Amino acid sequence: MNGKRHDRRDVELDRFFALARQASPDISAVERNFETRVMARIREGRERQEPWYAWAWRLAPVFLVLTLLLAGWSMFYSPVHPTDPVATLASGSQEVALLDYLTGE
Repeated sequence: MNGKRHDRRDVELDRFFALARQASPDISAVERNFETRVMARIREGRERQEPWYAWAWRLAPVFLVLTLLLAGWSMFYSPVHPTDPVATLASGSQEVALLDYLTGE
């Protein structure tokens, strides 16, 4: 008895599947203005502004050049340091004098 019910359910299920395969889906709403909607979505993506950090990465070389120019200018045109850049980099007399003053020697 249980086997007959199971068979009958299978037949009904097969019939429903056959009806579903025969019916064509209604895609008229999707087809209408499809190209227009796709182009509008692409245009919207292009019009979005870029985040601020994208500009920061693009301007990083400019900031690097400005930093190097400022470092060079401060080494060569500072009235406090000697005119020789090697002497400026090698001299540690100011730090030694400060350390002697702080330690009391």
